[in-house]
Amino acid sequence: MFQIIAIVLSLALTAWAVVAVTLTVRRMTATMRVGQPVVGRTDDPVKRTITMFKETFGHTRMLQWTWVGIMHWFVYLAFIVLSTAVATGYVQLFKADFVLPIIGHWYPLEWLYEGLGVLGTVGIVFLAIYRQKHHPRSLGRKSRFFGSTAWQAYFVEAFVLLEGSAILFIRGAEYNLIAAEGGEHGSRVHFPVSSYFGDALFSSDIGTLENTIYAIALFKIVLAMIWLLVIAQNIGMGVAWHRFTAWPNIWFKRESSGRTALGAVKPLTSDGKPITLDDIDDLDEDSKLGVGAVEDFSWKGILDFTTCTECGRCQSQCPAWNTDKPLSPKLLITALRDATYAKAPYLTAPEGEREALLEGDTALKTEVERPLVGDTGGRMDGMDDGEWFYNPTNGSAVIDPEVLWNCTSCGACVQQCPVDIEHVDHIIDMRRHAILVESNFPSELNGLFKGLENKGNPWNMSASARMDWAKGLEFDVPVVGEDLESLESVDWLFWVGCAGAYEDRAKKTTRAVAELLNIAGISFGVLGNGETCTGDPARRAGNEFVFQGLAQQNVETMKEYKVKKVVSTCAHCFNTLKNEYKEFGIELEVVHHTQLLNRLVREGKLTPVKDG
Repeated sequence: MFQIIAIVLSLALTAWAVVAVTLTVRRMTATMRVGQPVVGRTDDPVKRTITMFKETFGHTRMLQWTWVGIMHWFVYLAFIVLSTAVATGYVQLFKADFVLPIIGHWYPLEWLYEGLGVLGTVGIVFLAIYRQKHHPRSLGRKSRFFGSTAWQAYFVEAFVLLEGSAILFIRGAEYNLIAAEGGEHGSRVHFPVSSYFGDALFSSDIGTLENTIYAIALFKIVLAMIWLLVIAQNIGMGVAWHRFTAWPNIWFKRESSGRTALGAVKPLTSDGKPITLDDIDDLDEDSKLGVGAVEDFSWKGILDFTTCTECGRCQSQCPAWNTDKPLSPKLLITALRDATYAKAPYLTAPEGEREALLEGDTALKTEVERPLVGDTGGRMDGMDDGEWFYNPTNGSAVIDPEVLWNCTSCGACVQQCPVDIEHVDHIIDMRRHAILVESNFPSELNGLFKGLENKGNPWNMSASARMDWAKGLEFDVPVVGEDLESLESVDWLFWVGCAGAYEDRAKKTTRAVAELLNIAGISFGVLGNGETCTGDPARRAGNEFVFQGLAQQNVETMKEYKVKKVVSTCAHCFNTLKNEYKEFGIELEVVHHTQLLNRLVREGKLTPVKDG
């Protein structure tokens, strides 16, 4: 009788869970389809697939935090492999001594089950203790879990612990049953760990053991189905959903080579098509520039939001957050996720039915009308320090402007994220909309933009002063267009940069590098007054068209003077010239001055000396 009840209950609960999860996945994919198209996410599928398996099974990004990464790896592998053990539970409800055909009593498989049952349990206990040790209750905003949804993490930890334990318990009962029936596989060789559970917990009576197996199989299935039902009701539960969404999120990452989305900034696009200065006159009123609403994000952006596990690695490394500013990359992503799915019923409905949806649904109407970036209304009761900048429940904006403009675009968040979320791209896209569409940006940027547009540098300094750094050197610095017809006659173009030309401390570095190149016998030239800012400050601030204007001007100059090899002292110039000017039709060999000087030392052209 108990067996029949267990079978009926398991199958009914499974059917319910499958329907619920299917409906949620449909809702999830429908929401992603609302997002804008994005190009370049399916190129080189072989490399993408290799990267996906490397980052999932190899845990290459998780292992940036060694012990946490190792323990999560145990839990992850246990989840993958032991899912088959849950599946066998359905058959065990009908036949208690069921094993998989052919491989059922294969030693390596049984050892794998036992090993991962133990390691997965150890791993989740370690992670649970780690979470408590670094809990916000003691560390406040210094905790990487500050702002994370605690109950969701506890729920997942509890279910992983129970599921892992159930695997060992049911195998212990299987061991006793095989031994009681006189089977040849009823030895500790096949059950190296669980056999001790069997000896300690279960009898040797066959009927009792069969009912025990039915009960534990039912427990495993009920546990798994409750887990599915809970996540189906919580579409923003990234700590659970990432087990499924991380795979495509990694596969569709920006760089098919497997690199993180750093280096070059994502190009400005509208409806998935790149937009340049030449396209401005052809844009219609409905063309989207940047992101001004959740539906303006690309489908990959929405997949990013959905995949966030709220682990807080990004938050722990963010220089803005660590200097008590409002920006938390984690809270930003979760706020965008919650706002996207809250607005999704309106966005996914046929246009003719949208207005009817709003009638009588005050909450949905609030989500539709609230701005993406704006005044969040101040701190509300029950909110911790910093949280009120994100997705308030009072119907104000989704995020506060301070969040948007605190970002330095250093990319620490992107580098840390184990599931390849592209935080910086999303921030810059929101800045682009704020500047290009709304002309809404911090007043401090006014001087920057004017200086870049009028004088080609952030400080509005005269171009005639760009060569002042070279005054007093014991050798002449050749200027292309004046002393050189082109750069073909020298080894390198020395890209001085704005800081290197105007800022007193940076000028010392510029002079020192020039002197060292001269000592090493390396020929080089500079653009002098013909050099202008690479445009990096404008692009990262969101003023894309100012960046493009400066970039086009520099590219034309470098093509005119046949520039092929560039050395730069400025990390920003280095990155822009190396990674972003490709968009404008020029391929350059770009090295940082430290790389070139290191090369010269190795070649014996420079000899380091010690003072004294």
